[in-house]
Amino acid sequence: MDYLLRSRMLLGADKIERLTNASVAIFGLGGVGGGALEALARLGIGEFHLIDNDEFALSNLNRQILSTRENIGVKKVEAAKARVLAINPEAKVFIYPLFYLPDQNEAIDFSLFDFVVDCIDTVSAKKDIIKKCHERNIGIVSVMGCGNRLDPRKLTTCDIFETQGDPLSKIMRKACREMGIPALRVVYSTEEPLTPLFKEESSSPTRRDVPGSISLVPPVAGYLAAYEAMQYLTKN
Repeated sequence: MDYLLRSRMLLGADKIERLTNASVAIFGLGGVGGGALEALARLGIGEFHLIDNDEFALSNLNRQILSTRENIGVKKVEAAKARVLAINPEAKVFIYPLFYLPDQNEAIDFSLFDFVVDCIDTVSAKKDIIKKCHERNIGIVSVMGCGNRLDPRKLTTCDIFETQGDPLSKIMRKACREMGIPALRVVYSTEEPLTPLFKEESSSPTRRDVPGSISLVPPVAGYLAAYEAMQYLTKN
């Protein structure tokens, strides 16, 4: 049986064909990016470009769908590729085991993408990805802060200039104004960030504090991002 049969019942053959012919890039394959990847693979996206330099750690098991005890220490892009091909062996999957930063213009060819799912939290990289998509007229959804939240019901999608209360959204609103970007689809939470009960030191040079996170919020944000991708790629 065609694994997309029931999707076709809702979307129709034409939209399914658009999805199977689409190329989607996902920047960041953690709790949010893994959720987005899972949904998009099951929607039948034909080509993936997956960007992440991290390896799975024990601390990822509480929320990241791609994480298992068997792949602790494995590159996230490798596990992500295997996941996609386990769902759809006909998909094309290109992996980039790198920590994306604005100066890596030659490492990533944005012209290959029909849509970008931005699931990273490094502000300089987010700004660069958003700017490149805007300049090249590439569809994009950018996921705002999901850490230190408990309630998945508070997640929503909207334009960046409609966001309120989220610290990362505030930074990105200002960045979009400075870059002359008039609109940006985002996933964000209206829940006020909680204060963690204790602190964990970060090993990342770009993050001072590690936020708390549970299994309920990041993957839902990823699915909402996948919905935005589907809407964009199947629009008339």
